[in-house]
Amino acid sequence: MGGAPEQWRKDDDASNPRPDPRISGGVIALNRRRKEGSRERLLAAAAVALCEHGYFGVSVEDIASAAGVSRMTFYRHFSGKAAVAAELFHINTGSAMPLLLSITQSDFRDPVIIRDWIAALFASDRASRQLLRVFTQASVSEPSFTATAHGFIDGLIIGLGRAIPAFALAPDHAPDRRRWIEAWLLLYEILDQSNHAALDSGVATDPLTVDILAERFLAFTQAG
Repeated sequence: MGGAPEQWRKDDDASNPRPDPRISGGVIALNRRRKEGSRERLLAAAAVALCEHGYFGVSVEDIASAAGVSRMTFYRHFSGKAAVAAELFHINTGSAMPLLLSITQSDFRDPVIIRDWIAALFASDRASRQLLRVFTQASVSEPSFTATAHGFIDGLIIGLGRAIPAFALAPDHAPDRRRWIEAWLLLYEILDQSNHAALDSGVATDPLTVDILAERFLAFTQAG
């Protein structure tokens, strides 16, 4: 009867991790919740640790310790580090979705508006570049994480298709299949180049990249 073991008391005595200004708004919101549960503390602590040390430089034990919970508690919420990264990806993309779909509220046939929209996507990703680096690293070694990222593009096509006829496509409908793949590849290229630009990598840093992507987006919508 000497009291609870230390690993049990951790959950009660932990202080909430402080927000890191390098992390996107969707993840920062996790840090601002009062009376967070252990799952939220784990996500907030993971976001900070992963952004600081990278995906490969952080272990499950590091995340649990930073959140002030036991390893057992970690595994009550997540199957492993990849599952935490996938959840942070969902939070980040959920926060980004209004911007991604904002083109549906504008004249998507106007080249200037399309270019400004893509430029805004690039700027948003640059603000979240630390997390993007984590997601890029996770996709290298975690097939399940890559599947999560690819599934996001499927959902983006559906969202765009509600307002832009060229994206109103069904992947399992034979007449739509080729156009759906074209739509998928187009959006993948925009998002991928945005990620590269945020990480100062390759031709994505050239301002002409935004112009070329805008032209391809316009051509796709006009052909639909």
